[in-house]
Amino acid sequence: MDHATAVENAVKRFYASGDNDTHAWLLQAQASPEAWTFVWQLLDPSKPGEVQFFAATTLHAKISKQWEEVPNSEYLGLQVRVLEVLKHPGTSKIVLTRLCQALAAFMANSSMSQLENSEKCMVEELIEILPYNSPATVGLFLRVLEAIPREVNFHIFPFLFDRRQGVKQLKQRESILNNWCKAAWILQQIFSSCTQTNDNNSDALFLSGIECTLSWLKLGQLPLDTIGQIYPHLLLAAARYIPNRDNEEDDNARGWEVVQECLTMVVTHTELYKRPQLFWEWAKSFICMVKEHGAKYYYEILTTFGEAHSRTFLLSLANIGPNTEGQKWTAEQIKWTKDQQKLIAEQLIEFLLECSEQEGRYPVDEKRSCVPFGFWYALQDDLNTLDVAHEQQAILALKPIYSRLARALLKKTTLPASPSEAGTPDEIELLRCYRQDAADTLIYCYNVIGHDLLILLGQRLSQSHDNVSKWTEVESTIHAFKALSDNLNRKDFHYLTAIMDLMLSHIPYGMYPREVLCCACSAVGAYAEWIGECPEPWLERSLQLVVLGLTHGPITSPAASMALKDIVRECSAHLAPLAPSILETIGRTLPNVTPGGGEGLRLMYAAGELLKSLRTTEEQMSHLESTLGLCVMRLRELLQLPVNEARVAVSNQLKMISMFFTTLEGAICSPVLEALLPIFEGIVNHPDWSRDDSTLDAMYNCAQKSVSSLFYPEREAVSLLHLLDTSYKIRPHPAALVFLKQLVLVGGRNPAISDELIRVFGEISGLTLGGIASCRQANGNLSELSDLLEAYLLLLAQVCKKNARLLLQIPDQVPEMLRCGIACLLLPETATVKAAGCFLTNAIRQSPHMQTFIQPIGQELVCVILQCVGGVVPRNSLEPHAEVLLVLNKACPEWTAQWLRLALADRSAPVVPQPQKESFIQAVLRERTNKRRLCDKLSEFSLLCRQTATVGL
Repeated sequence: MDHATAVENAVKRFYASGDNDTHAWLLQAQASPEAWTFVWQLLDPSKPGEVQFFAATTLHAKISKQWEEVPNSEYLGLQVRVLEVLKHPGTSKIVLTRLCQALAAFMANSSMSQLENSEKCMVEELIEILPYNSPATVGLFLRVLEAIPREVNFHIFPFLFDRRQGVKQLKQRESILNNWCKAAWILQQIFSSCTQTNDNNSDALFLSGIECTLSWLKLGQLPLDTIGQIYPHLLLAAARYIPNRDNEEDDNARGWEVVQECLTMVVTHTELYKRPQLFWEWAKSFICMVKEHGAKYYYEILTTFGEAHSRTFLLSLANIGPNTEGQKWTAEQIKWTKDQQKLIAEQLIEFLLECSEQEGRYPVDEKRSCVPFGFWYALQDDLNTLDVAHEQQAILALKPIYSRLARALLKKTTLPASPSEAGTPDEIELLRCYRQDAADTLIYCYNVIGHDLLILLGQRLSQSHDNVSKWTEVESTIHAFKALSDNLNRKDFHYLTAIMDLMLSHIPYGMYPREVLCCACSAVGAYAEWIGECPEPWLERSLQLVVLGLTHGPITSPAASMALKDIVRECSAHLAPLAPSILETIGRTLPNVTPGGGEGLRLMYAAGELLKSLRTTEEQMSHLESTLGLCVMRLRELLQLPVNEARVAVSNQLKMISMFFTTLEGAICSPVLEALLPIFEGIVNHPDWSRDDSTLDAMYNCAQKSVSSLFYPEREAVSLLHLLDTSYKIRPHPAALVFLKQLVLVGGRNPAISDELIRVFGEISGLTLGGIASCRQANGNLSELSDLLEAYLLLLAQVCKKNARLLLQIPDQVPEMLRCGIACLLLPETATVKAAGCFLTNAIRQSPHMQTFIQPIGQELVCVILQCVGGVVPRNSLEPHAEVLLVLNKACPEWTAQWLRLALADRSAPVVPQPQKESFIQAVLRERTNKRRLCDKLSEFSLLCRQTATVGL
């Protein structure tokens, strides 16, 4: 069987089964020298389509990527053969596209190879070998012409327009620009011809011409003068392909997509602002075309144009001469008066305002009003680039624009009046995003029109509230007011108080749907910092609104709970008089919160802050039952249920109590912990709950928070130690080790707890080491215990760092602890490896306490580190190993030198020449201070080991 037949059979087999091995074999065949031979046989028209496609792809790949295999003497022969297969009648479109790409790759490579001697550019040579003298050949010609920039850009000119180039690169750049000029001239001819003859062939050629233009424009930063010759034809194309029918033809839709991209690239050319005559000519012709055909479908391009040149349009709107702003527009500028420029800028702004003001609800009725958001930001942001005098002049010019925009946004951001108008879930989400973008844009409006926007909001809220159907306008106004919370100037605070008064006292929330109250609660929360600065009379009145939200059901209570959390955080110094009534409301609300949501967490946070504001422990205790008591009572009920049924609810209640502890402080924390101990004991002593990981995680987290809030944690945490010991023996859990680490920090040196702590630490450590040993003896995978190992090693690291004597109380376990750390250096889990490195580093540093334990395992440690360097661990993950080796070298340099030499002499050591080994040893021994440098040395040696291993293979 010859090679071509074998490849053909493999292609058929691959298309039939998608076999990966066959695919790999085909890739090898594609890259082989024999591909230059069999590809022509497989391109025969009698072959199946998939075989021809593979052959065409192979030909393109060979010419594009392996051009160096073609001798100069065979260029002409290769060109002839490519042209022959290109002109085969009946070739499918997909195969023809690949063959055109192959010819383009040939043109690009051969032209650049003969750059010094060639008298003609690529495009001229293409005209000679593929003359465009009929519609069919014009189509082929355009396909090849379209493919040339991709071949040039990808293979020859990755830095084509980087002017920091040598002579050769500059010649190449000059060559491609000459080709573009010739291509542009040909494209003009084709566009003109197609415009005059309106038939199917001319339509197809016109589209191919536009696609070809886009391909060349993607090279980037082509000369503006040449682009200017094509620009009128692009405007004609934009009118020709405008989507004006419900059922668009494929070609029309494709043409519109391509011409949009072309115009976008043209109007965003980075050099355009330096050519004012050209800029304003292009702007005027584009605006005229938009006026003629309607702006509806041109909003994206208008926005892109405006955004790219927002400062130029801003200067024109404000009648500010560019020379005063550092731009040197002289002779060309005179051709366009300020009034002419201003008129064009105003027309563009008018189109984009119309876009933002479109009738109908977004996104159900229309989907374009979101397009100009970026432009409205850019236009006002450019105010910051002007000097003070010109800034004021520009603000005056922008005020009517942004006033009109603000009114449009307030109208467009209204919620649907009923669920039937809301649309699909996706449309509801789009509206939510739109409202957020609109809120940001209203901030930009405020930056321009200032207090006028606040006056507008106040006027809208002051209107009569008799007509309930206008609730959507009230809600959108409050939504806008909320958006401004972080941006108001202090000089406008008197407007703020007026609006706040209207919102808190004059809106009949009972008449309106719950969405209005929900938005008002969110707005109050957004102004919590201001309320903290001005508590009288705003704190009490704001809390009254929040209480209303808490008691009005599931729609309003989430927003109200968020507002309450923000207010109690910002106004803690002023809460005491109001705390009792708010705590009662929280007590009434807690039983009704949505399970698993953040509402309960926020309410418990607020309850803790409010309790903390009360002056006496007696007052605090009197309100404890209505907050924490509800959670404890609910937990008792839940723990009687099966684990699968109540697991999530139990975890949520424990998380709520944890949040309560984060804000609580003082003498009340002890009775709170006492109330929780029976719950913890109930979990630990239960046959099922004691083994549930999510419940244990929540319980330990709650215990951690409780210890952090205690006045005397070293005395009061003894009872928790017993629970921890019992629980860990039933179910070893990473969170238990994290909790034990906290207890070691809190009471490790306190006589009241140290004896019990030593006992519990020893038992838990021994149990953990026993489990690890069992896993290793059974040839188990330590990665399955990675979370537990990480927590255990971090616990040991903390003990070494803060209370190393604790380890010396259990000396029989220390060698196994160290071996556990060494074994974990080999694991693929990065976090566990870092924890192992942290423990070993801190253990080695504890000289002389740990010195007697380090020397016996030093050789093993160094061998494992070199094993990791040799390829077990990725080169970019060697930092923990470098840190351990650095500390080891610093603590016992003589031993380290010996261990390194023995390790590299071992059979299992990386296979590296002896001189490199010795050089590596010396480099390691020299480095005793800089971990980064040592890590680089390990990485270099690791690369050497891998290269040696590859050569061996």
